[in-house]
Amino acid sequence: MSKVLRDLKAIPDKIRQHYLKKRIGKRWVAAGDDLLLKRHYDNYDDYVEHQAAKFKLKNICPREIEDYDQKYRRVLLERLNGFGVVRKGTALCLGARQGSEVKAFMDKGCFAVGIDLNPGQGNRYVLPGDFHAIQFPDRSADIVFSNSFDHAFDLPRLLGEITRVLKPGGLLVLEVGWGTEEKGSAGFYECLQWTTVDQLLELMGGHGFKLQCRHPIEFPNRGWHLALRLEG
Repeated sequence: MSKVLRDLKAIPDKIRQHYLKKRIGKRWVAAGDDLLLKRHYDNYDDYVEHQAAKFKLKNICPREIEDYDQKYRRVLLERLNGFGVVRKGTALCLGARQGSEVKAFMDKGCFAVGIDLNPGQGNRYVLPGDFHAIQFPDRSADIVFSNSFDHAFDLPRLLGEITRVLKPGGLLVLEVGWGTEEKGSAGFYECLQWTTVDQLLELMGGHGFKLQCRHPIEFPNRGWHLALRLEG
């Protein structure tokens, strides 16, 4: 498909995105007592619509999605192998979009599946699901992975769901961007900000997670690869 034709076909999506941006706005409010900032939504349905629209309204050509998928799958597998914390097991990937991270965990030898508000049609790796209300049973996962913590509407609720589905001693693997005091910034689809990764880790410690490894990363964004063990 030519670029001109693709741009013409994208016009209706661009119009919808314009009105979505106008309605959602850029209002940020304090998230409880943890000094986090979260995007203001009038209601939860607005949050779901906003997050589910990311792939639906964003003008990304299929080739760009495929290139990202292949690169992130390869890079994440290299991290999982190189940092030496993740072993084989049942892996649940949260906010997994097209499933790049699911494929990386499968390459690692894990039984892996993802959930996302909008996994797209015919996705073999990711099921429709909301990580604030995970559809899987208690203590059913050895590993939970996410690079979408900055898309959480309610972080304590998300952490509660993760601790529920993780087995005791299970591993939470996160890839998170820099905080606001580390030159990090939020894009249109992000809805949660922290000041530093240390602030986020302190919050995680309060939910029973102990840091196992912490490594800087450059792709897909500058930030940190974190592995945390659920104690108890």
